[in-house]
Amino acid sequence: MKRPLQLFNRVSIVLVLLNVTVSAQAPRGWDRCVGHESQDLVIEGCSEIIEEGQQAPAILSLAHNNRGVAYKVKGEYDLALKDYDQAIQLNPNAASHYNNRGIIYRLKHDYDRAIADYDEAIWLKSDYVAAFYNRALTYADKGDYGRALSDFEVVLKFNPKSALALYARGWMLLKKGDTEAGNADMAAAKAITPDIAEQFDASN
Repeated sequence: MKRPLQLFNRVSIVLVLLNVTVSAQAPRGWDRCVGHESQDLVIEGCSEIIEEGQQAPAILSLAHNNRGVAYKVKGEYDLALKDYDQAIQLNPNAASHYNNRGIIYRLKHDYDRAIADYDEAIWLKSDYVAAFYNRALTYADKGDYGRALSDFEVVLKFNPKSALALYARGWMLLKKGDTEAGNADMAAAKAITPDIAEQFDASN
């Protein structure tokens, strides 16, 4: 059973399928590139598509994005960053690519670049909940708790029953010194998902 935290950090780096038309015969490596459970096979399949270089830019962009996801999961952040750069160059209108690259910048503690990418993702897709959540975490990393709290509020407007978002907002309220409201949010989150504290810690 998938854990609720996947709604944000991990869903923001899923192997996103774009609305593109694939030829009647799928490119070599496609079945592995677009969602295999093995990260090594994802890298292998996407690399075949990229190295062949014969597909439309949208397909090549997807292949770079998905290979970047696999590299991120394996902890190879520099390789992931290069793939997201290429994915964005090939398809600058894909909000998910900016969100994904923002995650890597945050992991590398390059917070300003991460926020810039989340800003772009949200500009492209105004209801991109994962980007709001990830931007909130990055604002918190910078100690900008007011902006972080504002983003958590947006997340909860889209999904008011999210245990992860409730817990995150509670954590942020505690950081701002609002103990009563913070504890109330955390208690509400635990009522939905008893192990939410462990999940939140694991996602940061």
